[in-house]
Amino acid sequence: RDSELFLSYLLVPYMRIPLLLQFFATEDRVHALRSKNLQKILLAAIFEPGEHLPRDVEPMPQHIPAKNKAKLATPFGHLMNELVHSPASTLGPLRELVLLALGLNTDTVVQTTTFTI
Repeated sequence: RDSELFLSYLLVPYMRIPLLLQFFATEDRVHALRSKNLQKILLAAIFEPGEHLPRDVEPMPQHIPAKNKAKLATPFGHLMNELVHSPASTLGPLRELVLLALGLNTDTVVQTTTFTI
């Protein structure tokens, strides 16, 4: 089920960043980010610029689903768009992810996970 969710989140470019961050920001999934491949996928999804939208183009599509996919683009990339228009949906899970990762690295001899993601 988790792999299906993960793959489906990769297929929705406009909502991909908050969905992926929320997906990994749980105690049972943060461990998956020890995989270098998953780290690369997450970083690529977060920092992918996406389609460019010139500022003079009407940003809102009039029909759903949009007839013109170019109107789903952003002038500054998806990450910047999320941070400007919906910061809580990105920063909240990102904060939780950082706290979980730091909690994994307690530097004790009995800790099973000894490195920070």
